[in-house]
Amino acid sequence: MDMRERILAGFKKLSYTEGFHGATVDELSSRTGVSKRTIYRYFKSKEDMVDAVMSEIMARTEERVDRAMASSKKPVEKVMEAIRMVALNSEIISPAIMRDLQKYYPHIWDKLECFRSKKVQLFIDMLINGNRDGYFREIDPRIFTASLLASIRAVLIPGFILENNLTLDKAMFGLFNIFLYGIVESDKEML
Repeated sequence: MDMRERILAGFKKLSYTEGFHGATVDELSSRTGVSKRTIYRYFKSKEDMVDAVMSEIMARTEERVDRAMASSKKPVEKVMEAIRMVALNSEIISPAIMRDLQKYYPHIWDKLECFRSKKVQLFIDMLINGNRDGYFREIDPRIFTASLLASIRAVLIPGFILENNLTLDKAMFGLFNIFLYGIVESDKEML
């Protein structure tokens, strides 16, 4: 592990408990045994470290999601596998980190939102294609897309997750479970 990776690994650990805003370079230096001067040689600011951590998470997530979506599985299996891959990476994103991104690093939050929107569009395209292939009921893709995006923006945000004592992956799986399987038990009659 080179010095840059060592600093980022320490920053990730510290940020998970303290949030990005609460993590200080002094504490990072103390925990990693790397001088502040050396830290600033690799990163101009704490914001650069935040950006590097989030860029790394997004790159790893993209690689895993793309691999899941390229598999030969059925559309529902692909989507659920992709969600599992996102959830694996979201384990290191605590609600405190999400809140700090939104409040103190809005341009990095915007970058994350853009990334998330692209991945959601990939899921939507997969579901629409699955609909054409007969895997899903006939639905209006415009309504589905708008409702899924609105739900994601309402559920997968720090405020909702913190208020409801959820984790990001639990909220994500719950939301997609509703969209993929509905709320009616399969053995129950609807009317």
